[in-house]
This record gives sequence, structure tokens and C-alpha cells, in this order.
Amino acid sequence: MNNLKKEHKDKFGVEPIIIGMFWNNKELLYDKIELAIESNIPYNEEKLLSKEELVAFKSGGLVF
Repeated sequence: MNNLKKEHKDKFGVEPIIIGMFWNNKELLYDKIELAIESNIPYNEEKLLSKEELVAFKSGGLVF
């Protein structure tokens, strides 16, 4: 995982944004970060949430 975070940071200037959506399936998480790097799109799990879910997550009402 640390290698993927470093590779992501080297490419995009930021670490991947991981909020815990895929902690129960780390292989899937690693695959998604690798795909983001290959696709030239920074990995950001917050973008997978609806506006309402993001508000709930940021206020502590939604946890993974």
C-alpha cells in the first residue's frame, strides 16, 4: 500500500483520498488506486458519495 501511495503522490502531488469504503476488501482498494494512476485520475473516495452522503460523512453521521 505504501508503494501505491507514493506512486500516486509522485504522479499527482497528493496521496489518494481514502475514507474507508473498501477497507474490508484491500485488494479491491489497491486495484482502484492502480487504475486511477493508470487512468491519470487522482483517487478520491469522496467523489463516490452523493452530496448528501458527503455532508453526512464530513459531519460524522456516515462512517465506514
